[in-house]
Amino acid sequence: MIDTLIELATEAGMVIREIYESGKFTTSIKSDNSPVTTADEKANEIILRALEQRFPKIPAISEESENRVLEIGKYFIIDPLDGTKGFLNKTNNFTVNIAFINDWKPELGVIYSPISGELFYTSQNQESFKYNFLKKSQKVRLSRKHKNREIITFISSDTNFIGRESKILKDEVEHDILKIGSSIKFCKLAEGVADIYPRFGRTMEWDTAAGHAILKYAGGSIIDLKTKKELIYGKKNYENGSFVALRDSNDCRKIDWQKVL
Repeated sequence: MIDTLIELATEAGMVIREIYESGKFTTSIKSDNSPVTTADEKANEIILRALEQRFPKIPAISEESENRVLEIGKYFIIDPLDGTKGFLNKTNNFTVNIAFINDWKPELGVIYSPISGELFYTSQNQESFKYNFLKKSQKVRLSRKHKNREIITFISSDTNFIGRESKILKDEVEHDILKIGSSIKFCKLAEGVADIYPRFGRTMEWDTAAGHAILKYAGGSIIDLKTKKELIYGKKNYENGSFVALRDSNDCRKIDWQKVL
């Protein structure tokens, strides 16, 4: 299955890149006031059509589709173009996300960056890897063992690192901030480049599922701040609440949970 997900993510990514470089696309505004482009729609069509053909018994949920409520914890969840604002603003920070949820948990995940060629994915053996699809580089396993750092690194998007996010660390903990868009944030945690990604407010399961799987098999976790447990999937309307993503669960000790909660 993972080979198919990689194939579809890179195929959709090539189409997105062609549209991005040509500049020939249209943009509209969805009911939630977020933008959607021709590239989102083309990528969505490629992925959903192939999944339906190859795995007809497994439903697929996508950001760009009319999604039904499922009573089972086994489905694909897709964001065909995560970071549409980055696409529109020409930042190069956008990705294709595909995940497979099984028993309400992210079991497989693929994240592909069409411009850099970076491909992050999980294996059937519960490992995570990085590979550059465009450069055909050697694949690298994302290790569960990261070097401990005295100065930890927060990661966030340009617009979200404000207020509560900037205050959750204990006062004595030194920290840096890395800002980057799209689901690549989870991949940077999995690589050990960053340590903590706090997110308050609403996100959707297609925003987190693929990155969650990749991070989990690299030794990290995503903690739901309401349940204080690992984030699960198949929630009402596929909405996530606030969470903290960690490259290493030991970093929980550096957080001031009273400020978080």
